[in-house]
Amino acid sequence: MRPVAARPLSAPPPGLVLASPSSPWRTVGRMVGLVILLYLIATPVTFIFVGLLDGNLDLEPGPANPWISLTGALCSLPLVALVLYLRRPRLTHVILAEAAAGGQHAHQLPGETVLQTPWPTLLRHHLIRRSPPLDLPRPGPLAALFLGAVGVMVFVLVPLGAVQAVGAQIVLFLLLLIPAWLIGFSIPVFIWWAVSSEVLQLQTDRRQGEAMLIAGMLSTFPALVINSLLFPMGLSGIGIEGAAMIEALTVTVSAPVGEELCKLAAVLSLSRMIDSSRRGLQVGFTVGLGFAMLENLQYILLSLVAEPTTAAVSYGFTSIIRGIGSIPGHAVWTGLSGYALGHVRSRTVQHEQANDAALATWGLFDAHTGQALATATSAWVVQRDTWVRRVASTFGPVPPQAVIPAVLVGIAGHALWNGSTVLLDVWLSGTSLFTQAVVMIGWILFLVVLVLQAGRRLFGAALEDTYGPMKPF
Repeated sequence: MRPVAARPLSAPPPGLVLASPSSPWRTVGRMVGLVILLYLIATPVTFIFVGLLDGNLDLEPGPANPWISLTGALCSLPLVALVLYLRRPRLTHVILAEAAAGGQHAHQLPGETVLQTPWPTLLRHHLIRRSPPLDLPRPGPLAALFLGAVGVMVFVLVPLGAVQAVGAQIVLFLLLLIPAWLIGFSIPVFIWWAVSSEVLQLQTDRRQGEAMLIAGMLSTFPALVINSLLFPMGLSGIGIEGAAMIEALTVTVSAPVGEELCKLAAVLSLSRMIDSSRRGLQVGFTVGLGFAMLENLQYILLSLVAEPTTAAVSYGFTSIIRGIGSIPGHAVWTGLSGYALGHVRSRTVQHEQANDAALATWGLFDAHTGQALATATSAWVVQRDTWVRRVASTFGPVPPQAVIPAVLVGIAGHALWNGSTVLLDVWLSGTSLFTQAVVMIGWILFLVVLVLQAGRRLFGAALEDTYGPMKPF
């Protein structure tokens, strides 16, 4: 019997997702590699705008220098192509043959393949995006790795300042500083990402989770242009000069406003994923982590190479303070916007338009044999337990549920962190180094406590929206 013509591809059943097992550490490795690539892209991309707006590099508008822009574009294109290649979707051809009266016994498949069945069947075939569930290492092992590695690195970096030979310094840099840098800037982000994933317990595939983190990384590009180019040019345009004054205003005004608006734009670009306040918090929190990861990469690098004699102290202090304060700070400030956007979306998005991942039926297959392993959604979901109760909190005011107030609160929190440290540094300028260190460390620890408690309250509010009132703890 002559087979019928091959049927065209059709849309897959709603919510069907195929996944293969993956190692939690594979996500860590992929994201560390991507953030390094994006960091390398950031500088040439910035020079594209420099060439268009400030070709003579004097922080005043004009003249344009197209050669600077062209050089920046040419340097960034290969790296952009590599990022797109690494982020290409993984597709699987799924063929479904269902018994049906009036069906066919033979079906032409793509190529020269023919499928023959002993009873009449109807054939459908689809291209399904394959992505495993987002699977991260547990927060405890990550925290132990981070603290242990930082402690060891601080200890071995102490004698580095005494090394005078250039060749020996290069060898030590490759052997010690590169691992210290990788651990210092990346692991704290994954700790907070793992914490948020376990507390929110939302079904998310790895591609979606990576998209949130990458969106946060990409939001650093316009923020960098605003902070390093547009805002200083604006200050020069209105007559404000002096490197110290421009730097202080950039830190206290431009960074809070520009960075939070750029991160908000990244959250809005992912609004199709958001169908509830809990999902909105997940997206906003992860976007903030992505921004902090790329920013932290540079801070940790500078702490290691700025001054060899103090590299150990600078690295240890920067890694710990940014790990427990600045990184969750970025995540919480943007999480407020995502949480509020989730409230808006939950009232306006129809149920059938809700995020497919929340309704997905997962099919788990062995990556090598293609054998079905499981069809379950609960195998990788952590139950609400005492761990969640330790993280979430009902103490404090309810976070804003409208987008604009939430963004303003996030900007205010960011400005409080940056501005207060700048003012304190000026106020302490005439005191001893010991006094400066004690007061500054004490104030930073106070700010860290505020950020962590704000984050606990934000997570508590999101869980209350889903599960109802929670007991205070």
